[in-house]
Amino acid sequence: MKYCLALVLACTSLFMQNLFAQTPPAGDVPDNAVVAKVDGKDVTAGEIRASMMFMPQEFIKLFQQNPKYAVQQLFMLRYLAEEAENTKLGEQSPLKEQLAFMRANSLASAMISHEHNFFPVSGQMIKEFYDRNQARYQQAKIKVIYIAFKPTAPVTGSVPDDRSLGDVARALSEGSLSKTQRTEEEARKLAEDLVKQIRGGADFGKLVNDYSEDAASKAAGGDFGLVNTNSSYSADVKKAVLALKPGEVTDPLRQSNAFYIIRVEDKSAQPVGELTAQIGDEIRQAHLNEWLSGVSKRFDPAVENVQFFTQPQLTPPGTPAPK
Repeated sequence: MKYCLALVLACTSLFMQNLFAQTPPAGDVPDNAVVAKVDGKDVTAGEIRASMMFMPQEFIKLFQQNPKYAVQQLFMLRYLAEEAENTKLGEQSPLKEQLAFMRANSLASAMISHEHNFFPVSGQMIKEFYDRNQARYQQAKIKVIYIAFKPTAPVTGSVPDDRSLGDVARALSEGSLSKTQRTEEEARKLAEDLVKQIRGGADFGKLVNDYSEDAASKAAGGDFGLVNTNSSYSADVKKAVLALKPGEVTDPLRQSNAFYIIRVEDKSAQPVGELTAQIGDEIRQAHLNEWLSGVSKRFDPAVENVQFFTQPQLTPPGTPAPK
């Protein structure tokens, strides 16, 4: 059952990609302009755009790379399909059954999309969801002390287990631009010492002025704006900050070229108005999951012949076995 559900959802994803594929740009050519002659007939820009509107992403990419070839393939596809219709190939097995399955699959995908997109979400539903989940929507106003170090990359050619190739490449780039010669270990020790001082009662603002190396936040007394679950900060920064109470300070948080010491100044909940779209989508997704679960349970087979399901055979009885 889970496999089938995953298959349906995968089909849904493909359907949605195709449905919202964007028509490729074609400059300022008007729709009524004849842009080609195919099989002796004039073809307008508008005709091609209309044909492309619901084409798969792969075909859109083909058009962007080689529009002449893509148009040729489009009209060949139409011609061959018309010839197949005239020959009534679609009424013959196994194509008849294959086409029926493809149609059913597309319609099923469309129904899943419809159930998600058109499920009515009221303002009251959004407010109730918000009230139940306020802990998820906490935000913190923060101040930061930024202790930089010169990033280094391994010289052995291997990538440490805790760092990706992207991390190493970024370290090389930032290392070449860094203005400090402080090593990572020196920066760590300094940051740890500053955290001890802060937790011992030292003036955070004074330490910002004396040690922080981010010019913009230093000029603002360490102010670094708001952190919430939707912020662009790394996951470890968001997790550490949102776990604190006002007045508390994080342990040194290592980033690619610096350690951050962060103090939470104030905590509040994001206004519900900023979350309307996000909450609405969560409600729709939860409804879709529940609806699909019900449909899946409805059609879960009650096995009455175990042999058929433990030794599946698709070959009809009496059909000669393949050699």
